[in-house]
Amino acid sequence: MTVTLYLNHKTWVHRLDGRTKILAVFGFFMLALCFSHPAYLLGVLAMVFGGLAAAQAGVNVKKIGMLAALLVCYSVILWPFFVEGKTPIPVFHVLGVTWEGCLFGLGMGVRLLIMVWGGVLLLSTTTIEELTQASEQLGIPSRVAFAFALAFRWVGILLGAGVGVIQAQRSRGLDISSGSILERVRKYVPLVVPLIGHALRQTNLLAMALESKGFHPTAHRSFQTIRRMKWIDRIVLVLLTTLVGMAAWMWWQGMGALEVGF
Repeated sequence: MTVTLYLNHKTWVHRLDGRTKILAVFGFFMLALCFSHPAYLLGVLAMVFGGLAAAQAGVNVKKIGMLAALLVCYSVILWPFFVEGKTPIPVFHVLGVTWEGCLFGLGMGVRLLIMVWGGVLLLSTTTIEELTQASEQLGIPSRVAFAFALAFRWVGILLGAGVGVIQAQRSRGLDISSGSILERVRKYVPLVVPLIGHALRQTNLLAMALESKGFHPTAHRSFQTIRRMKWIDRIVLVLLTTLVGMAAWMWWQGMGALEVGF
């Protein structure tokens, strides 16, 4: 079993060229890095969620929702203790917590959400084969593109193997949902051994398959179908380029940034 985030829907986001989707995600990342104020970052996050809604990726949003919530909570809790501001909070003034530090922590949490959900948007609408082809079309060396695509494929395979191992052990009577947190963690340790064995076995099979097909990292790869950009791809790229340019100008003018110290 392979765990994957790709959703086979027929939306206009899915029909975009792979290069457009990769560049769009990097554009969201650049927009996130231009600002530190949560108000500006929430606007970028709204655009990402608009893309997720257009791609009908609500299933994946539910899968990653708990992880995203934890990232925001950790950011809001930890950053105020490492960032200095001008307006102390009366209740926490002894700890040096300020309103600017809390806003900065919230902004960093929203920035992480933009990057996480941007990656989910890319993986929800793009197959591994399309990622490989788009990476090479963008000028990335074939060996790097192959390693990039293989990493995504391998993560899904290992996650699927882990789910299979857990289900097999549960069918044998292993209860991993009861007990304290330490006891639960201890129950997961024996599950790592078969997972490592599966990973080594699959790695060996992959190496033999690549050798039997004459794979060479410096050879030029060909594809069965070559995707080409359409008018909608150009519109998306022009809009994102305009937004990134405006965000860069705002960053240069000091807009969207919180005045904090470290």
